[in-house]
Amino acid sequence: MSVIQLPLRRKKERARALYYCELDGWNFNPRYTEGACPICGWTPEGAPRTPIWLGLSRKVDWDVVGLFALFVFLTFWAVIVAHAAHLRL
Repeated sequence: MSVIQLPLRRKKERARALYYCELDGWNFNPRYTEGACPICGWTPEGAPRTPIWLGLSRKVDWDVVGLFALFVFLTFWAVIVAHAAHLRL
């Protein structure tokens, strides 16, 4: 296989990313719907799925993670300022 054929092969593999659900008459891309029809849940055989890390990242509440990171950051700076001002905690 030559280097020129590689992009063409990848394009052909991506061409079949749209599936048709016969139950509800809906075209969908299983890469963006976790491998299943968003309306009825039908899963086409051999359809591409989302990566595991993407599925797990959707379950995380990123607001809470951000607030916790802000708390740690501000606590760190408070300790530095207190140390620089020679305060005892």
